[in-house]
Amino acid sequence: MKATAVMLMLTLLGGSPAMAQDAHRVLTISTLCLLDGAEHQNAEYLVGMIEQAAARGPHDLIVAPFTPFVSCREGQEATDLAIFAALAREHSTNLALAMPESAADGSVYYTSVVLGRDGAVVGKYRKSHSLAGDSMALGDELPVIEVDFGRLGLSITSDFYFPEVYTVEAMQGADILIWQHSPERFREHSMWPPLLQARSLDNHCHMVTAMYADPRAYITNRHRYGMQGAAWGRSMIMNRAGVPVADTAYEDGVATAIVDLDRRKADPHPFYEAEPLFFVNCMGDRTAFAPIAQPWQPPELPPYAKRTARVAVGCFWAEGQMWVKDMIPETMLRILDEAAEVNPDIVLLSEMASHDDTPIQRQVFEMVAERARAMNAWIIIGGIDDQGHRSNAWVWNRQGEVVFREPIYWTEGFPEIGVLDTDFARIGLHTCGDAWIWEMDRTLALKGAEIIFDPSQMWGPDGVTNETMLRARCIDNGVWLACAHWNTSDPGLRSLIIDPYGKVRAASEYQAEGVVYVDIDFDEQRVYYAGSVAEQPAVGDAGIPSYFTGDLPEQLPGWRQMMLQHRRPELYGIIPQHNEVTMRYRPAEWPF
Repeated sequence: MKATAVMLMLTLLGGSPAMAQDAHRVLTISTLCLLDGAEHQNAEYLVGMIEQAAARGPHDLIVAPFTPFVSCREGQEATDLAIFAALAREHSTNLALAMPESAADGSVYYTSVVLGRDGAVVGKYRKSHSLAGDSMALGDELPVIEVDFGRLGLSITSDFYFPEVYTVEAMQGADILIWQHSPERFREHSMWPPLLQARSLDNHCHMVTAMYADPRAYITNRHRYGMQGAAWGRSMIMNRAGVPVADTAYEDGVATAIVDLDRRKADPHPFYEAEPLFFVNCMGDRTAFAPIAQPWQPPELPPYAKRTARVAVGCFWAEGQMWVKDMIPETMLRILDEAAEVNPDIVLLSEMASHDDTPIQRQVFEMVAERARAMNAWIIIGGIDDQGHRSNAWVWNRQGEVVFREPIYWTEGFPEIGVLDTDFARIGLHTCGDAWIWEMDRTLALKGAEIIFDPSQMWGPDGVTNETMLRARCIDNGVWLACAHWNTSDPGLRSLIIDPYGKVRAASEYQAEGVVYVDIDFDEQRVYYAGSVAEQPAVGDAGIPSYFTGDLPEQLPGWRQMMLQHRRPELYGIIPQHNEVTMRYRPAEWPF
């Protein structure tokens, strides 16, 4: 029998589409993309869009974006939202709305209200995070909302820029993460796709986004011209791999998908993902993530001899060229010699498979040290087993001294994640599969790391997904990242240098030896937008000026510090812990 017929029969019998498979929660979900513009800012328009979604058949959940033109009063939700409660009852669906809420004390919150199939308020979430320029009151909780098929984790507008929000909700058992947005004053969307995929993958959750679309053609921002950018559109339903299974694209409308919350793919790998994609989970203790849940002050950085650096990544790909125990790695040494020709300040090589306990190994260490001294550069090489830890990344300074060692984290964990001050910047290290542990890069950023080095053997599901996750780490934390891969899988996997906007600034060739590099000024800060420019561009009736809003913000340096200061560590106490949710993603037998 076809799935649609099963759903129809269940409906006639009084069941739910969620009952369509034994022991599986199979849901019909829709998300709305509203038109941006004053003529659409009314409750009648929102009602019509909800009815448009419901007309597609029985539903389990309909999600609307944040609607500043609809509001409710604390304690009066049943009265103020009666028309929407009637829709939920009529169509027997859960309904997630978001709007300004007037609290009893006069404060105004941005609040998600979830109505159950009977129209009753099932739960509320008050927006908990803000960025520079936000003025609403903030809630002090990150709850999950229990509905009849599972748990919802909610976020509103700029909550999205804080990965902590989603992990706290996921660790409380959220099955679906929801982001209810409205157009920002300055619309910077180029960084959203990597972040959206990361939010799903990092938390093993489906995700639903609800947006607005401009009625005119989509065009991005251009600050110097006065263009704030059009509303993005793209209300989406994403699976646990962060892949859109329904998407309104750049248009208004409704995206609908049938989602199986309990579907998993068989995974023969001992790392155990139980997901559509191959990646790794944190097998170690989480106490090293404690800084995420602690009060934060900008760390003091020492006076550096310089603030510019040429960062180089050495690339070689044949597995027989890897540095292993009791061999002289001729290819690796040759790549270091090639790197010397570009006069780097620091050189990163991939994760090897070496050890520190034989005379030949110690001979190689001295050969590396000689090259560090000769080129007057720092050198980082991963994959050296020592001191009882697997796959350490070693750092040689310009004098050829080993000054820092950091093990791979995800396989076993360790008590504290360290950073190192070079003579040009503060650096951090993660190795290989650590790229899939967002908490590690956040901890490094909180400790002041300005660039993260990733010696890696990781291939992952595909090179593009691996690159996307690395880009997300840069965007979330405002850091540079250099990754040295073994380019032995698909052509999408490259060694990379990525900037704090998540853009690839240099990439290796496919299955080729060589060196790539970027010159970095660590005093150059990622920008953000707040306040208002003194002279606003004139709003026009046609052409590009018709997109202008008369409220163009200033472009300001210092996004990273601004964002980190707006975190709410008092809400993140669950993150440095293991619980039954995190333990779901570990194998029955420890592979290490």
